[in-house]
Amino acid sequence: MRIHCFQHVAFEGLGCIEDWITKKGHHLKYTSFFKNDPLPHIDDYDILIVMGGPMSFDDDAKYSWMTKEREHIKTLLKYEKTILGICLGAQLIADAIDGSARHGISGEIGWFPVKFYAERKNKGLDFIPDDHTVLHWHGDTFKTPANAVRLASTREYPNQAFLYRNNVMGMQFHIEMDEKSVRAIVENIGNELAEAPLVQDEQQIMEGLKYVPENNKIMWRIMDFLESNTKI
Repeated sequence: MRIHCFQHVAFEGLGCIEDWITKKGHHLKYTSFFKNDPLPHIDDYDILIVMGGPMSFDDDAKYSWMTKEREHIKTLLKYEKTILGICLGAQLIADAIDGSARHGISGEIGWFPVKFYAERKNKGLDFIPDDHTVLHWHGDTFKTPANAVRLASTREYPNQAFLYRNNVMGMQFHIEMDEKSVRAIVENIGNELAEAPLVQDEQQIMEGLKYVPENNKIMWRIMDFLESNTKI
């Protein structure tokens, strides 16, 4: 299977998803927008993974590639291709579906629990626990798009994950990050860890590395789920 990754900044990579791709023997290619890479043709891959980044979903004026990226995602939706969006990626997918991306009320950065809804079990995602602690690092968010199933929430951000059809998923949080990924994001944008009610400090972020192994196991199983729902 052919996997393609849209990467917005060098320090937000695929994390444990790359390990899953390697173990499965799939082929991986990148469009690194920070390198001005061209967009691929939609027939050149089977699954698209849209990563996060410190920019907002509507920063088209700052980032000339963003409008083209969103239009590319709209085309994939039209042809029912499999897509996974993480953080900014989830916002871009929600925006492409029906303009559901939103600016947040405040930053949510740190290891906080999310509640997963029972509807996930009807979709074959019963391996995800009812409550689970994950890494958040975002200021923007999304409404659950029309005709999508809301999968998870927190009190402050009630829309944390969604499933659209059975092969398009958006996750506001980061369960793909391995220890290297967590250290990289702290090193590159740790200045965002300013004291605030929903923002942990660097020490708390590092202490949360204990959650990484279980998060990565769930991420692998989500990739298995999306793989099984991909038309080739």
